[in-house]
Amino acid sequence: MKRNNKTLIVLIITFVIITAIGSIYSLFIQKQQIQDSVTKLDHLRLNYSDLSKISSQLKNAQEKATAVDSFLFSGRFTIPRNISQSRFYNFIDTWSGDHSIYTFTNTEYQNKGVENGFNYYSYKVSGCGGFDEVYGLIYAIEHSKDLMKIQTAELVTNTIVDSKGVPHYIVKFNLMVKEYFSQSDQYAAIVYTENNLRTGGLYNAFFPLVRNEIRPNTEHLPDIQGASLISLVPQGAFIMDASGNTTLMEKGDPVYLGNLMDIDYDHESVTFVLNKGGIVEFETLKLGQLNKKEGNKK
Repeated sequence: MKRNNKTLIVLIITFVIITAIGSIYSLFIQKQQIQDSVTKLDHLRLNYSDLSKISSQLKNAQEKATAVDSFLFSGRFTIPRNISQSRFYNFIDTWSGDHSIYTFTNTEYQNKGVENGFNYYSYKVSGCGGFDEVYGLIYAIEHSKDLMKIQTAELVTNTIVDSKGVPHYIVKFNLMVKEYFSQSDQYAAIVYTENNLRTGGLYNAFFPLVRNEIRPNTEHLPDIQGASLISLVPQGAFIMDASGNTTLMEKGDPVYLGNLMDIDYDHESVTFVLNKGGIVEFETLKLGQLNKKEGNKK
């Protein structure tokens, strides 16, 4: 067979194959795709060609989004999306209570991790402060609208005596805190306000019951140590301290470390109650005598 005839036969066979493949694609595959596209187009024309209907659907979607947002807003906690680390530093600075030379707070970034599907930043918050300030900081972290949780906490009491001899009872703290956030905004309201993080008065559990440090007489109150009762008058009692200063005092008047508790005209005496570093003592002065201890209790 001549070369030209062979080439012609090959071309014919190739053409037949291509034609067959194209026919199969057009009759089966492309036809089904066209039918699917026509079905989708009919659905879009039926449901979305009416502008008023689209507006109604949009309004319903907005109402649902508002309801979800309202639920997130009213919730106790929210998990924000992709927060910056400076946000936590600013929060700690706001609620640390650094108001004196004896208080300070230091915040250190530790690491980043994932827990129960949420991301978190881990921080070490340490320092010292008054009991109310430290408690307020812990309360703010635990009750903030943005979800933050204290993992570990170490609290130790410490006493600092200033140059005037006044003792300051502070609390040293070391906290490990996780601040949670999410990659999406489905766990946070678009607009929300911070929870009420103000705390009321609380008993200082770290305040020592018995103290070695006695606060100095900075208010220059009468000191009855070494004092004597000079006389009793209807207006009260004349007390002379160890320096020779005489003061007319009435029942309830303050003295150094206590106050005048009772004036006994029948026995010509006065009784003071004193708090000496957690130890309560009663001191009695009688006419012509130095002070006499009547008893004490802890």
